[in-house]
Amino acid sequence: MRVHWDSSLRLLRHAPFRNQYLASSTSMIGSAITPVALTFGVLEATGSVADLGYVLTAYSVSQVVFMLIGGVWADRVPRQRLMMLADGLRVITQVGFGVLLLTGEATVPLMILLQLVCGAATAFFLPASVGLVALTAPPGLVQEANGLISLTRNLIGTVGPMVAGTLVITSGAGWALVIDGLTFVVSMIFLARLVLPERVRTAAAQVGFWKELRAGWHEVTRRSWIWTSILYFMVFNLMFSAFQVLGPAALVDQHDGGLRWGAIIAGLSVGQVMGNALTVWLRPAKLLLIGRFVLLLACPVLLLLAADSSLILLVVASALAGIAISFPDTLWDTALQEQVPEESLSRVSSFDFTGSLVLRPVGLALAAAIAAAAGTEVTLIVSAAVIVVATFVSLLDPATRRLTRLPVPDRDTDDLLPDGAPDAA
Repeated sequence: MRVHWDSSLRLLRHAPFRNQYLASSTSMIGSAITPVALTFGVLEATGSVADLGYVLTAYSVSQVVFMLIGGVWADRVPRQRLMMLADGLRVITQVGFGVLLLTGEATVPLMILLQLVCGAATAFFLPASVGLVALTAPPGLVQEANGLISLTRNLIGTVGPMVAGTLVITSGAGWALVIDGLTFVVSMIFLARLVLPERVRTAAAQVGFWKELRAGWHEVTRRSWIWTSILYFMVFNLMFSAFQVLGPAALVDQHDGGLRWGAIIAGLSVGQVMGNALTVWLRPAKLLLIGRFVLLLACPVLLLLAADSSLILLVVASALAGIAISFPDTLWDTALQEQVPEESLSRVSSFDFTGSLVLRPVGLALAAAIAAAAGTEVTLIVSAAVIVVATFVSLLDPATRRLTRLPVPDRDTDDLLPDGAPDAA
């Protein structure tokens, strides 16, 4: 079944989702500015690549450490309030970082501390955001809501670094980070306008933190399609890291290698946007089964890099890889939001986020190590082969193959938008 593009965009007429969408979009703008502005800011302040590594690592480690904690709290308290708190912390960290750079007071310990706090805030924001979609999206339009948010994220992710670079050149990294921080203020304003019914927590849910964390783990392990999917995504991320590390390595000896790699990355970005656009148009019944087969589209670019193929083929294959990343990701979020009880959704998504984050740096290091021992071409081919094998192994689980999306009433989108959900006064 297909849902027309204009019907999906009419989601924005629904006040609860519209406010979450606008909050998420402005938050994404800040997140897109951060990498460029922070990188140049640290390098200008210290002149040390090692110090930059310490600051960036602090953010990543903090995210991993606090992600499960954030998931528990997002199921305990109103999610939009937790997201506002996280945004407030990010205002302090990013504006504070910018002020330190502008005043010449930035030191490595202070920058590391600010990024530790920022990473923790993001770890609370992400699971809450996934859980909130289940509350703000109209019944039957969860996939379209996820697709619209993801499409916007990829569009901003494509344009954001260029905007950040312009800000750094014209105003300096300090002011770029101040502007970055102010985007989270706008996000807080939209979240404050979000009016939802109070969530009623059952007596079983009103227990201690560790019991709630174990209950979230139980929600993961009692559904084979969830834990097998998380394991599969971990393997996929581990293997596809070869693209990021070995893609440039395969082209470095060519006189136009940098230009070719830039075109390949542009193709990847275009593919991600295309994949997200498809999710607001197509509604596959078998969310995970279709998602798995689409993920196989990530393999051709690895094989073509190993074969030193033409630039046109590499760009097309990279676009397919972009679709492979974005389209199944939205289907996965939709499956969680439709099938997992709302009161456990953020905890379950936090386990998913943690699995993806933990092995990302491991994959980068592993790809480089294997390539040093066996060669770039062999590593790329092996990575593609492992993805194919892992895909079909994951489909041995009957629940993964059979998981079907919830039925949608055969009505116009307007009929699916509930009344009585105005903006806050």
